[in-house]
Amino acid sequence: MAKKRKIKDKWGQPVSSVVGEDIVAEPIVSEGGGGGYEEEYESRKVVMSGLPYCTTEEQIREFVQEIGDIAQMQMTRFPDTGNFRGLVFLTFKTLESATKCLVLDGSKMGDRFVKVERCRMDVGRKRKSEFHEEPRKIQGSYSAYLGNVSWDATEQDIKDFFSRSKIASIRLAMNQVTGKFRGFAHVDFEDDESLEEAVKMNQMEFHGRPMKIAYAVDKDRVK
Repeated sequence: MAKKRKIKDKWGQPVSSVVGEDIVAEPIVSEGGGGGYEEEYESRKVVMSGLPYCTTEEQIREFVQEIGDIAQMQMTRFPDTGNFRGLVFLTFKTLESATKCLVLDGSKMGDRFVKVERCRMDVGRKRKSEFHEEPRKIQGSYSAYLGNVSWDATEQDIKDFFSRSKIASIRLAMNQVTGKFRGFAHVDFEDDESLEEAVKMNQMEFHGRPMKIAYAVDKDRVK
């Protein structure tokens, strides 16, 4: 059996890969029907989310053992505790295996239903994880960012969660091709008191997942 080495990616996340395995991002382009909309994906890489937080690397390998051989695994973790956050990136040795893995979308692992999708390439984009500090509060803004939101959550669910705050509007991030919720959103509150009350709820459980709640990022900061 080949030995494994522990390395980290550019965002400081641990990566598990086979020694000598040269991982190269090979893009594939998916064309949607939304007016020429195109999106690039890494051909052999998938994102698996919604996993139980107690899941181990060995359990993930067992979960996909009939799909194909894994060349690289990246288990994302909460920066403050180091605990697994229920999301993993898997790079398979072949495109065929990566495509086959998509059939596991909606499968049950433990008491959770797993989401499996192709991994989008970050071409010309900056990721929030590149910023080392938490977003600063924008003067005069009452908006909050919500991350790690369950895909089955609705706008009404979010309103109920923030029942102690006054909400002006909710903007759910939707996939332009499938029309499905992408797991993050922005909430505009009516006043500063409501915003502060919401931010205090950061990492509280929402639909079985610890939801990220932070001040909305200044658009000028990510240009």
